[in-house]
Amino acid sequence: MLLLSSAAVDVRSALAGLDDGNRASLTGTLTASTSTGRRGVYYLPRNPEGRALPVLVMLHGTGGTGSGVLARLRPVAETEKFIAVAPDSVSVAGVWLVEPGARGATEDHRHVVSCLREVRALPGVRIDGSQVLIAGFSVGGGAASYIASHEDPFTAFAVLHGHVVLDGLGPHRARGWLSTGDRDSRRTAEAMKRLADQLTHREGFGEVEMRVFPGGHELGEDELAAMVAWWLRRPVRGGR
Repeated sequence: MLLLSSAAVDVRSALAGLDDGNRASLTGTLTASTSTGRRGVYYLPRNPEGRALPVLVMLHGTGGTGSGVLARLRPVAETEKFIAVAPDSVSVAGVWLVEPGARGATEDHRHVVSCLREVRALPGVRIDGSQVLIAGFSVGGGAASYIASHEDPFTAFAVLHGHVVLDGLGPHRARGWLSTGDRDSRRTAEAMKRLADQLTHREGFGEVEMRVFPGGHELGEDELAAMVAWWLRRPVRGGR
């Protein structure tokens, strides 16, 4: 694995002249930066066939960072062969601001889009435009659903233990995933089931998957694996 930092190595120089089939897996720091100096990270899995790869943009929860998210995603991304992009929120407290009352796109919204655009433009990187998921945990889930409904490149969204502000949704209708824990008191199974029903019947989303997993307000390995399998339309590895 090749680990790159924007402070030490120019990622474009490292990738220059290499197509997806001729490089090792790579973890890089995004150059897109917020007004607070926060950035984010990404992971490119080894891709010896040089195929166009799916992309998952994952938004952290309160107090989180993109690097923390990527530590969870990297093994799954390597196994399932998808590109992972994990932006930081503008706020140093790790919250996302995408409220519908804002004039135009918020800085968080613009930063997420810039991070995806940057990874798409990396030398030798080929994206499967039919498989671009934006997902978020807790407060990141609300931001993910909002951005997905306003940005056409996203073909699916996932809300993990989070909420959706229905009145803020835009016109784009992507596939949706909602999940929570059977002991999550913040986002109960009943509340998430009601939300799934509202998205389907009130908001016109054609496909919304709702799942409940054992546990509280945390993202478990089985939940992550099931979400990825749903997104990529593959069986869950190991039958979990």
